[in-house]
Amino acid sequence: MSYILTLDVGTTSVKTCIFNEVFKLLGYSCSEYTLLTQGNNMVELDSEVYWETSKYGIKKAIEASSINAKDIGSITITSQGETLIPVDEFGKPLRNAIVWLDARAEEEAEFIRRGFSSKEIYETTGIPEISSACPVCKVLWIKDKEPEIYEKTYRFMLLEDLLIQKITGRFVTEKCLMSSTGYFDINQGVLWKKILSYAGINVDKFPEIMDCGKVVGKILPDVAENLCINSGLVVTTGAMDQAASAIGAGNIDIGVVTETTGTALVVAATVDVPDYSNTAMLNIMRHGIEGKFLILPYNQTSGIILKWFKDEFCWNEIEMCNLCGKSVYDCLDELAAGVSALSNGLLLLPHFAGMLTPEINPSVKGVFFGVGLDTKKPHFIRSILEGIAYMLKQNLDMLEDMGIEVKEIRSLGGGSKSGLWSQIKADVNNCNIQIMEQEESTSLGAAILGSMAMGIYNSFMEACMVVRVKKSFKPDNQITDAYSQGYEKYMKLYECLKSLF
Repeated sequence: MSYILTLDVGTTSVKTCIFNEVFKLLGYSCSEYTLLTQGNNMVELDSEVYWETSKYGIKKAIEASSINAKDIGSITITSQGETLIPVDEFGKPLRNAIVWLDARAEEEAEFIRRGFSSKEIYETTGIPEISSACPVCKVLWIKDKEPEIYEKTYRFMLLEDLLIQKITGRFVTEKCLMSSTGYFDINQGVLWKKILSYAGINVDKFPEIMDCGKVVGKILPDVAENLCINSGLVVTTGAMDQAASAIGAGNIDIGVVTETTGTALVVAATVDVPDYSNTAMLNIMRHGIEGKFLILPYNQTSGIILKWFKDEFCWNEIEMCNLCGKSVYDCLDELAAGVSALSNGLLLLPHFAGMLTPEINPSVKGVFFGVGLDTKKPHFIRSILEGIAYMLKQNLDMLEDMGIEVKEIRSLGGGSKSGLWSQIKADVNNCNIQIMEQEESTSLGAAILGSMAMGIYNSFMEACMVVRVKKSFKPDNQITDAYSQGYEKYMKLYECLKSLF
């Protein structure tokens, strides 16, 4: 049997997984790193850290799996988008990686916005607004502020691209990962030369663009020797982490929607044709499946609000849980479960870092509305869970307004570990919330892409037959009516307050 190794390269860690051909997880490793933050909204990381951490993770996952490393047949990589690394002709990084969180290039973003209408940008790239996070702005920043680096740059690489080059020696990228760069035409699947020409950026400084889930080539002999793995191992393209996660949860066709409650709330819906007429201008990107697209409503703050509340106001619970070895989030769930639906009239507007959907409004702040002398800590905790469930419903309603049917909601991310939160989401949305058997859905999606590249499966439908639901939370008819009224109040709250932000 040939095994599939995957790398999920995130913001602060690399997760390495080893699956067999029926996608049973055999080995796992998670290795962390610390970002370099500076003034002027700069967020970087030594580019070699990604590679060194990946190599360490591969070795640890092999140890954990107890398999013969020579039996690993392929490696597939999925990564965050928008992190940019300029490299020379030998693949050597010329400076630190500019991480996706980096917002230094606002001047460059404003320059590009002056040259193109929002409509043209959106209908070409699927991005509702060019921001300083877009790689096109980061490339222009390097060109303007570090011209010696720009001149030496052979290729501007994204994170998955960098690691593929390290392993195979080839300079390639893939269409899904390119979708959030600002210089990729998601309709034609090619570089958007018009915007690059406007910015004075050489189109030859970008890698070859491949489809997702395709064979790139074999591992370099010295890399295979260093890792003590099969010298005939094949490396394949993956997909951006959001698309890989959708595939790993079986979100490969219309009707199945995934929601990821992590730091942010990200909803993903698969469509065959992108709809640029939606008034909310929702993010649209290439799926990891050729011929399909993902519509991605995105809200910047969800689970991080619960973490903020825990860190700022739950010191006693943290201390108690540290002493007894219990998860503090389980403790917060128990407190929230002790109060009834609607949190005694307390309502959260969960936009703590501005709003991207249903409209772009960076001035919006979070609001707890309806605080009284009888409001207790459990009410605040439950109102956070409810407020984010309302935000999810607002996103799903927007999808349905676009004609996208929502038959199933599959819940991913750290928030999916809370049974109470999943039940609240089911009650608010009056729809089943499904929790997946494989928690590492992003890595599983990468493994599915790898299996398709290797010809193990003939179709995504066949490969995704192994994707299984662990538990389904059904709406409680006695509570859905109450939450319907709560949602109406939630929708009115923003309309009443938005002129004050």
